[in-house]
Amino acid sequence: MKGFIQTITKYIESGKSIGLVTVVDVKGSAPQRVGAKMIVSADGKLVWGTIGGGTIEALALEQAKNQMKEKKPLLKTFELVETGEEATGMLCGGEMQLFFEVFGATTNIYIFGAGHITQQLIPLLNNLGFSIVIIDDREDYIAENIGKKYSVRTFSGNIPEVIDSLTFEEGCYIIIQTYSHDLDEKILDYLLTKKKDEINKTKYIGMIGSKRKIKEIFSRLEARGVQKQRLDEIHAPIGLSIVSQTPEEIAISIAAELILVRNKED
Repeated sequence: MKGFIQTITKYIESGKSIGLVTVVDVKGSAPQRVGAKMIVSADGKLVWGTIGGGTIEALALEQAKNQMKEKKPLLKTFELVETGEEATGMLCGGEMQLFFEVFGATTNIYIFGAGHITQQLIPLLNNLGFSIVIIDDREDYIAENIGKKYSVRTFSGNIPEVIDSLTFEEGCYIIIQTYSHDLDEKILDYLLTKKKDEINKTKYIGMIGSKRKIKEIFSRLEARGVQKQRLDEIHAPIGLSIVSQTPEEIAISIAAELILVRNKED
């Protein structure tokens, strides 16, 4: 078991999902015994342990990858025979029951802007199971107001360079609420053009602003070639309409919209 805890901890602390596959039952001849384990990365690669190698392990790696996408555990039996509905093509003649678990399977939410609304939103999102990433071009500000107060990942500096360094994975959420509408527009434009392939797979993009301001921004983006259909999918103005005024109220309206989107999708 050397390295088992360290491997799982390393992945979880880095914000990555990890899969654990455990042999929970064996009948007849099989390549491993009950209790054997392996750890699988989100891209389906073996990073620790083994459940026997060969075909059964290859099938289990693919299954673990699928469970991490679905963020759900699974108990499944594999028949180690050449033919049959659940056959693996193996010659052992027995069967193995595997339990697939998922750890660190929180959903990433990327927030552009470290201002008052974001600071009110962070505790809400923590309680909702999101893994939070804050991006702001004000290095001192984000260090003082986010880094010293909250345990979240932060990035500061030139925004386009930061965006280029990030990978927006399928199913993630994005919020744009910086100190400047011009900067908000530039961020949305950069995401929808330079990161188009990744952004099209996100579950949610929201941007703060009044209805008039949003209409102006969208009009300019459409004139620069962004498709209207894609712009219509942006949640803007952000948040559910609860006539919110203060940063605390706006944060609640945003969190409520995120819950609505997540629950509808699920």
